[in-house]
Amino acid sequence: MLTKTFTEAEKVANLIGQLPESKLWENFSEEKYGNYYRNIHGIIEHTHYHLGQIVIIKKLIQQVDKNK
Repeated sequence: MLTKTFTEAEKVANLIGQLPESKLWENFSEEKYGNYYRNIHGIIEHTHYHLGQIVIIKKLIQQVDKNK
């Protein structure tokens, strides 16, 4: 699972890297959704949020296992 996650993250990073900088400031699909930069940044922040949740859950599980 980690290998697949890292591979997919690298693919996304490469695709983002291929975008011309001017594209980042264009509207996404509709103006109400903001620009490409805002949406890409939001995806990255959302991913970090979930990674943090995974770390907390993992620590909680380890603590419960330790107390058994």
